[in-house]
Amino acid sequence: MRKLTLIAFTFFLLFIFITNIEDETKESIIFFKLDPFVSVEKAVTQLSLGKIKNSDGYEVNWEVSSTTTDSIYLRQDISLLFEEGILKGVLSDWEDNSQTLTQAATLSGEDSSRYMSISFHHGEIHTEDEITSTQAMSKDFLYVIDSSSKPIHAFKEAVTSEQKEWKDVLDTVSEQQLTQAWNRTINSFEIPSRNYFSYSLAELVDIEKFPNFNKDKTQEIIGKLWEGIYKEYFLGIKTYDGSIIPPIGSTMPLILLAKDSSHLLVLFETANGEAIRLIQQIN
Repeated sequence: MRKLTLIAFTFFLLFIFITNIEDETKESIIFFKLDPFVSVEKAVTQLSLGKIKNSDGYEVNWEVSSTTTDSIYLRQDISLLFEEGILKGVLSDWEDNSQTLTQAATLSGEDSSRYMSISFHHGEIHTEDEITSTQAMSKDFLYVIDSSSKPIHAFKEAVTSEQKEWKDVLDTVSEQQLTQAWNRTINSFEIPSRNYFSYSLAELVDIEKFPNFNKDKTQEIIGKLWEGIYKEYFLGIKTYDGSIIPPIGSTMPLILLAKDSSHLLVLFETANGEAIRLIQQIN
């Protein structure tokens, strides 16, 4: 009886161990060779103005969805929402044997702001012979205007002269804030920026190919980059004292791609102003 109990207990521990490994695998983004036959045919990130709570507050609706050409082993989408270049929220969802993912959230806001969401849509395809992957990126902007002269309203494309003025102001505020933070990080690590091509995370959505690389290699670099961003930024930031802190309040990452094609750097500041540098070697 005692022997049977021990066997049962051992089996229970083994079950827990395997389950934990499986959950950890599903809740991580891993780049595999891109599949030539399966693709993300639809990838959408959408921001819109939601309920106006009062004269000084409002809600921002945030939706992310994607569809692959086939139902595949694992689908996962992650999304980052920035307000004036500072991370305000994150979204993540995964599903087995799925073709479509849809997720949504509502965040509170106040004052005039520029919102930007960047999403990475990922899928794993398992066959008897190999594991491959598919991926895409999407993004969206929203300018919310909260002024004393008019009711709270929002736009994506500036049409009127007033909207163009607000867009210029909010773009300038966001870009100055990010540029100052990125420059502090570059100076902190004494990085010779002349040796790198620089891209904000948002700019990667529109990149077809990096200098010195073809389209396939560019997608491989981007896929491995998001694998690192997910582990080292999205899930929590490891600071230099070894602690793990939430990413909320940190700056949008800056990507520095070495002109000698050997590596790239991911730079950002945490909410408390600590400079962080991640390094990814390029094979």
